[in-house]
Amino acid sequence: MNDAEWDSLSAMWTASAEQVDAAPLRKIVASHRRRLIAVSLGELAMLVALAWLTYAVFRDGIAAWEMVWAITLWGFAAIATAFVWWNRRATWSAMSDSVAEHVRLTRVRAQRQRASLRFGVGLFVAEAIAVVAQLVWFDRFTYKSALLLAASGAVVAVWVVVVSRKIARELRVVEEYERNS
Repeated sequence: MNDAEWDSLSAMWTASAEQVDAAPLRKIVASHRRRLIAVSLGELAMLVALAWLTYAVFRDGIAAWEMVWAITLWGFAAIATAFVWWNRRATWSAMSDSVAEHVRLTRVRAQRQRASLRFGVGLFVAEAIAVVAQLVWFDRFTYKSALLLAASGAVVAVWVVVVSRKIARELRVVEEYERNS
């Protein structure tokens, strides 16, 4: 949708004398905000756990493979953290209580969630390549590690399917508001 179409929709909502029940849309926006807060707290907890794990591995001395592992892990963590915070900019709350603003915010969040899916899959592939390369390099690649990587890939695939369906459901609600106005 381009700016002219969006401005036209906004003008129609503003000019419409007919009341639009925005409760379901506001519920979606509020749910997104709660989820953003919960996920952010979870991500912070994971960074703390990663710091503790790094300390636990390093406290008795550092082997070469442990140093490579830590550098790789913290590098990917920094990339992921930077993307997550950049991708969530201006998505925490609606700028007004209008239906048009809630529709706009829901669309922006859907676009950002799709970007997160693409980034997450790309990051997983990059991490898997790095992990396999490191395990092979340090002669630590085993059948168990291959199974763990495959299981991780399955979890990522399920995540993509679940989030894609959720995005599609929420966009159908937005489209219903656009049709009814």
